[in-house]
Amino acid sequence: MSSYELKGKHVLITGAASGIGSELSRCFAFEGANCILCSHPSEAQKLMNFSEELRNTYNVNTWSFAEDLAEEEGPDKLYHEVKARIPVIDVMVNNAGLMVYGDFHQADISRQIRLVHVNIRALMTLMYLFLKDMTDRGEGRILNISSVSAFQPTVHHAVYGASKAFVQSLSEAVGEEVRRSGVRVCTLNPSYTNTPLIKGGDFPERLWWYSISGLNDPAVIAQEGVRALKKGKSVHIPGLRNKIIHILLPRLSSRKITNLLSYYVLKSRQ
Repeated sequence: MSSYELKGKHVLITGAASGIGSELSRCFAFEGANCILCSHPSEAQKLMNFSEELRNTYNVNTWSFAEDLAEEEGPDKLYHEVKARIPVIDVMVNNAGLMVYGDFHQADISRQIRLVHVNIRALMTLMYLFLKDMTDRGEGRILNISSVSAFQPTVHHAVYGASKAFVQSLSEAVGEEVRRSGVRVCTLNPSYTNTPLIKGGDFPERLWWYSISGLNDPAVIAQEGVRALKKGKSVHIPGLRNKIIHILLPRLSSRKITNLLSYYVLKSRQ
């Protein structure tokens, strides 16, 4: 399969104001793609400044949209606002996501429900809306930012891991459905990455797991994600160690052992 050409394409990235989202935006702009950036309304000014920076640095067209994807109408509003200004979206990047750390029965249920709205409902809705346009044209790419958490339960942030398992299953199934349409669906599955998602709030400064995996650089993860998208890969796990730990070992171990290990290595390390 030939590499997907990004120059001149229109790429929509959610959660684009920081973390992996902003680094993905830089990568796409470097490739010559026009970037449509979306983030939460609280980051509207930051997003506008970032949009201008990309436009001036890489000589591409950029747009910024502030939308709360946790709101029921948020994904539909974003879709229609984007389509009104940029009729054809070639690449849809579902990067926006939330994290809640803490045992399920003790963490704030309203925050966990909000996580589900963003990580699952908004992603699914945007994927559905833009995928219909792409299959009608017979061309396009969807990049869903998943996680290695999709491949086994994540104790102490159970809803986050469950949301990524949903994203993974949905992406692979839909990817097979549209395989002959000219559209590709790809997931990027990094391990813990040094982004605001795990900084501040209730997420521990250190996990025991970090002594095994460390923390990824979001710029490196973004570069790998764009390369995987261009190649049309359905699943991309950055790093050989992560492939072994999250794909091979769960298949060789019982679920009980995997869950027990997860309980200890995902605890806060004081």
